[in-house]
This record gives sequence, C-alpha cells and structure tokens, in this order.
Amino acid sequence: MKKHVLLGALLLTAALSAGLTGCSSSGTKESGSPKVEISEIRDDVVEPDFSGADIEVYALNAPIDFDYSSSDTDMIFKKKDGVWLDAMDSAIPLNQEKFEAMAQNFLNLHAISEIDSADTASDYGMGNPVYTVTITDSEKGEITLSIGNKDADGNYYLSDEKNIYLVKASTVDSLVFDYDTLVVREGLDIQVTAADLQNVSITMDGKTTSYKNSDTEAMTTIADGISNLKPFDYASYHVLNQELANADLTTDTRITFQAELTVNGEKKSLTIYVGTYANPDQTYRYVQLDGSNMIMVVDNNIVLNLLNGLTPDEE
Repeated sequence: MKKHVLLGALLLTAALSAGLTGCSSSGTKESGSPKVEISEIRDDVVEPDFSGADIEVYALNAPIDFDYSSSDTDMIFKKKDGVWLDAMDSAIPLNQEKFEAMAQNFLNLHAISEIDSADTASDYGMGNPVYTVTITDSEKGEITLSIGNKDADGNYYLSDEKNIYLVKASTVDSLVFDYDTLVVREGLDIQVTAADLQNVSITMDGKTTSYKNSDTEAMTTIADGISNLKPFDYASYHVLNQELANADLTTDTRITFQAELTVNGEKKSLTIYVGTYANPDQTYRYVQLDGSNMIMVVDNNIVLNLLNGLTPDEE
C-alpha cells in the first residue's frame, strides 16, 4: 500500500516487484567514517481501553487477516509469523505495536450493551455502515462487523450479522485511516552547525562543487539544510526502480550531496540524494537518504539550503 505523491504531483509507479531499491552509494566517493544513522519515526501507541464495556463479543487469538474500510478507503493487512504486514507490499515496515493495539480493539471486542429490541438493523445504520471490519481467524473463521450510527453519547452501534451492540467510541475511533501513522518512517534527525562540517561536496550535472570548513557562509547555510531536512510527506515507503526513475533519483540523474561532519563528538559521513520537483509549483523536492528504501518529499527551500543554492542547469 503505497503513499501517492501530494499536491497533484506525478504519481510514482506502484507496481510490485522485488526489484533493487537503489539505495546504494554506487557512483559516489566512499568515506572511511561511519554513516550518520537513519532515524525511525514512530507515532504514539494508544492501548485499547475496555473500561465500561463489560460484554465480551469476541476473543480472537489467531488472526490471519484484518481488513477495514470506510466509504472511500480500504485497508488490508495480514499477519504472518506473528508480524502484521501490508497485504499489498509486505516490505513496508509497519509499526507493530501501534497496529496491534488498534487490532486488539476488535480481536477482543467488548461492548457496552447488547440491543434487545431492534426493529430493523437499518434503524441503527447497518444498511449503510460507516465502517466495515472483516477479521479472518485461523480458529474461528471469518467475522464481519458493520459499524453504523452513533448514540447520543457518541458511542457506536455495531453488528456482527447476528446481534447489534453498542461499543465505545474509542473502539471505533482506533481504526487508523491515516496510513502514514502505521508506518515506521525513515528520516534524518540531527542538529549541526557550520563548525561541525569538515567538508561538503555536491555533484550535479556531472560537476562537483566542494566546500571546506573555512567556507563559513556556505557551511552555515548547508548546516541549516541538514538540521531541517524533515519530510513533509513520503512518495514511497518501499522504493522500486521505476519510482527512482520517475523521481530522477537514479545514479545518473540524481544530485548527490556528501559531507564529513561531527555528530556528538564523533566523525560521521552523510550522503543524501536529491531528485526532481514533487509538485507543479516546484515547492517540494524528492529526497532519498543513502541506505533508505523510502523517498521523502521535502520543502524545496530546505533542499536549496542543503545545496547552498545550487540548481541544475536544466530541470
């Protein structure tokens, strides 16, 4: 399940393959210093809260698939060898703790009350459910849950195709439709100053521009670019060869930024690849960290600082 590019940008091809991810440093000068570590970005985990919901509807201990949908979004996941995977691309690193906490709301479903006198399921929104959850359990088979209207307190009516229950709002609200938050994203999280940079080289259009530590003005600008190189979005969480080509991040099209710098008193090396613009207004650029399987979308002003204002001869 790939994240498409924002703001009407060109869509990167999402064909599944086991192709080379293209995160090698091929064609760049290797440094003897250890690389700056790629940081993992994880969203907070919200553990299920069953307080006040004393009716156990299901207790599923061997889930295989967990699918849920709204009127415009389908989320499909599977569990294999104890690990939750994106059913469309199992190489995308899901936040296991966050996903498991969400899933437990439904694998161990608890209700506030059971509706005894329902005239028809449609009275509770089951004819046109807001959400549908389908769980396949290796022991108990497939279970489909329809989630309909809210009551006056904001809790939801839920049907398991046999009975109708009232479940806590937090149970339903645990469903994560913001796919980004389910992924362990890769990024750069360091703060550097001009004094931390020993040397920098930027290779663009076959030409290399180098800066020394004594180039204070340039190093100040570049240090600002490194310190603020945060993703606004992601174009891919598991990059494929065609995506690299579309983003101008192949070895023969990308801009290569390399630096020797000091991080927490230790000498490190940093390599960053810069591609083409990610949107028609040219306010965002595709960026890939060396060693990362992801393509970030970064504010172009930050990228320009990283490159000390250098731009290709022709975009």
